[in-house]
Amino acid sequence: MLSSITLASILALASVGEALKPWVAPGADDSRGPCPMLNTLANHGYLSHNGKNLSVEDFGNAVVEALNTNPSYGTKPAKMFIAGWHSDRFDLADLNTPGILQHIGSLSRDDVTETEANIKAVPGRIAALLDDSPSDHIDASSIAKSRLRVEGISSPKKLSAQDQLLAYVESSLVLMMMKEDTVPSAYSFPSSRTWTAPKERVRVWLTEERLPEELGWKRSTRKLMPADLFPIMKAIFDQKRVHSGRSLWQTVSPYIFGHGKEDAAKEEL
Repeated sequence: MLSSITLASILALASVGEALKPWVAPGADDSRGPCPMLNTLANHGYLSHNGKNLSVEDFGNAVVEALNTNPSYGTKPAKMFIAGWHSDRFDLADLNTPGILQHIGSLSRDDVTETEANIKAVPGRIAALLDDSPSDHIDASSIAKSRLRVEGISSPKKLSAQDQLLAYVESSLVLMMMKEDTVPSAYSFPSSRTWTAPKERVRVWLTEERLPEELGWKRSTRKLMPADLFPIMKAIFDQKRVHSGRSLWQTVSPYIFGHGKEDAAKEEL
């Protein structure tokens, strides 16, 4: 039978094992990309700090250890990228390559151009994201406003169907990862009002690419599954329709028939 001292020692070691790894700013030779969370995982040492020569397995291990998500939160985007990259290893900066996962209309970065990589976060974009909410939290409604705003900035360029889906996932991850309370299971059918995140926590994370433990951020106590993203995505999608004044058909038809059919869809309705 374990003594109380031995048991206490085991619990202490377990607690240490779950402690957040220290944040170390990237150096001049470290690779960083357009994804705030992946950069954050490298800054905290869950991915190689230099951000180079990473494999699909590396991404899966990092999200499990740091965030307590299903490995697919890391492996799915990594697999999507290598399908277009045609190599099973890549650097974080490679994710900024146009035509694979990189897309216009980022909440935190300017669009990539022929002359500018625009790989670093833009404080003005982050400030605008926070200003889209009148309270001290961002929510599904304010994120929807933000999405419409940044897509307007990118106009006349438009997101493809895949890019729009990625944008919904990325926006949902902001609310999921920076949420104050436990993320509920998708199968509990959470209210759309569930999805809020403190502005200051979001600001520190997106600006410094650091998990703001001093502001109450904690690793999820529940294993987060892919389905847990769907209620957040739906909440943002619904609010985006409300703010745009469009019907469901007007919202989805450009991604079914192509953006050239958008005006025709409006006329039909």
